[in-house]
Amino acid sequence: MKKTLIAAGIVALAPLSAQADLLFTVGAKASVWQAEPTGQLDDGLSVEGDGLDLEQENGQQITVFFEHPVPFLPDVKIKQTALELEGTGVATATFNGQVYAGEVDTTLDLSHTDLTLYWGLPLPLPYLDINFGVTGRQLDGYAEVTSATTYDKVDLDLVLPMVYGEVKLDTPFGLYAGADINYVSYGDNLMSDVSYGLGYTFPIPVVDLGLEAGYRALKLQTDPDDVDIETDLDISGMYYGASLSVGF
Repeated sequence: MKKTLIAAGIVALAPLSAQADLLFTVGAKASVWQAEPTGQLDDGLSVEGDGLDLEQENGQQITVFFEHPVPFLPDVKIKQTALELEGTGVATATFNGQVYAGEVDTTLDLSHTDLTLYWGLPLPLPYLDINFGVTGRQLDGYAEVTSATTYDKVDLDLVLPMVYGEVKLDTPFGLYAGADINYVSYGDNLMSDVSYGLGYTFPIPVVDLGLEAGYRALKLQTDPDDVDIETDLDISGMYYGASLSVGF
């Protein structure tokens, strides 16, 4: 009997979920990303403990989005990630043509802004959302290495068009799971950005207020013929945040 009542409740909630998709929705998310770097910078210069020794840092992620029921027009999402990695290590290596030997201080800024245009697949499943689209990523950062006698700074400025995909599975109990990916590869350049997590939406009227925790993994490879410096980096770690959205 209890199973029958639960099934009936889920069926009853399904039309409400479908109606919610017909609303204009404005929302925002904010989270802290515990980003830890591994890999190499400029022809084999390690960013780990055997080289520049960049430390784990807390990056900030802020997202705003707008969704609507107008056919064919994309929904819009803007995400800004502020991430500056610092460290002090001992290295004997070359960075951007400069020779370093001994203790070096390094700052690696990988801050970037995404503009994503996306569409939802018209699935007949009330709790499953699949979105696809394109992202334009503006990487506006730099790499700076300083020793007692040498200093050099290289800008990491580029715009990348990326393929975007997202899957979200809701439940009638407020819990949800989701994953998204941005990806591009051309020549010797590659950027892969994958996030996945679990969240809970509180049963509050009018607004959707939620908490979320997950994992984000960013991989960046650049060709010095296209960008000022060669990179082969992996930045990954847990994130924790909150979200707020309003439908009207």
